[in-house]
Amino acid sequence: MSKNRYRILHLARWYPNRLDPMPGLFIQRHAEAVALYQDVAVVYAHGLQKELLKTHFEKDISYVNGVETAKIYYQKSNSSFLFKAQIINAFRYFKAVNIGIKAVSNNQKHFDLIHIHVLTRLGIWGLFYKWKKGVPFVITEHWTRYLSHSNEFNGSLKRLITKLIVKNASFVTTVSRDLTNAMLKHGLNNPAYKEIYNVVDSSFLNVKKTVKPLNTTEFVHVSCFTDKHKNISGLLRVIKRLANERNDFHFSLIGDGDDFQKMKNYSKTLEIHDSIIKFTGLLEGHKLAETMSTADALVIFSNYENMPVVINESLSLGIPVFSTDVGGISEMINKDNGRLVPKGDEEAMYRVLKSFLDKEIIFDNNMLEKKYKNAFSPQSVGLQLTNLYELILRKE
Repeated sequence: MSKNRYRILHLARWYPNRLDPMPGLFIQRHAEAVALYQDVAVVYAHGLQKELLKTHFEKDISYVNGVETAKIYYQKSNSSFLFKAQIINAFRYFKAVNIGIKAVSNNQKHFDLIHIHVLTRLGIWGLFYKWKKGVPFVITEHWTRYLSHSNEFNGSLKRLITKLIVKNASFVTTVSRDLTNAMLKHGLNNPAYKEIYNVVDSSFLNVKKTVKPLNTTEFVHVSCFTDKHKNISGLLRVIKRLANERNDFHFSLIGDGDDFQKMKNYSKTLEIHDSIIKFTGLLEGHKLAETMSTADALVIFSNYENMPVVINESLSLGIPVFSTDVGGISEMINKDNGRLVPKGDEEAMYRVLKSFLDKEIIFDNNMLEKKYKNAFSPQSVGLQLTNLYELILRKE
């Protein structure tokens, strides 16, 4: 690794913001990991309704864990004409990003490399910096829109521009081979794809584990509570079936989202007793790490996924994962650290959980923690990205 610190600009399509601390949290962790080795600035633009802003554009400039961060909020158009509103919002978004770039380019400092998180619109800046200023750019894609279940990556112009951006990137990184393959199937060709997994927050690496209740197996589920995506209703039916047979386990369902109250109500409809299940609501940071650390297993029953960071968090705590075989999860989960079941197969998930409760499935928790704790650390991921940057910049 070079002794020189490069100046890296991260442009983020998603990022924690004043309305919601969760979107793009994994992007923030990537930026903070890189900041251990390089000088990093992040620019993020977010549209809000007019009544939430005093001016057309508001700047929120801060230093967060070594990252110079410019969050620019812009007023969204309230025009009743959809096309007009789309044009105005696109213009304001681009202007907001430019305001953010100027804010972190104090004293006219140049950037050595641009790192774009989530396509397509931010890739325009990548092309501009490469073609006009000779600054290379890399892409990290997190979006599931390319996967087979989705029909979000459409529109001839969008696809054409996206192909041009990907072709001109120095590297394209994804969080799973499954996502890489999905992008290639869409013709998003680049000879330099690389998988780099998500960062685990330091809270999970330094958590003080509490004593678990005796004679009770603790399961944990963490999600955004969108039932179409996470299939929480199916998981609740599995829990109900187990609860009809035994009472030696407990489920903590962590998170919040569109279907949170609906799933709580459905749990009551199924008559799952409070001694069996708890809806904790949203937990973050140390509180989330502490709660997860008491679990014996993480359970995911999603209909589709990319590579959920909660898997990394669980494994770094030495906790096995029981999941549906969707997205890139099979790249991470095997018989040494969990079990996979077919999507939507409640019978298969029931059998896995029952076998675990009966101690027919056993894992070496200490081995898991030792193996994965370092792999997902900010130091490890930050070094991987730094090595990538240096490989690119040495060629320039």
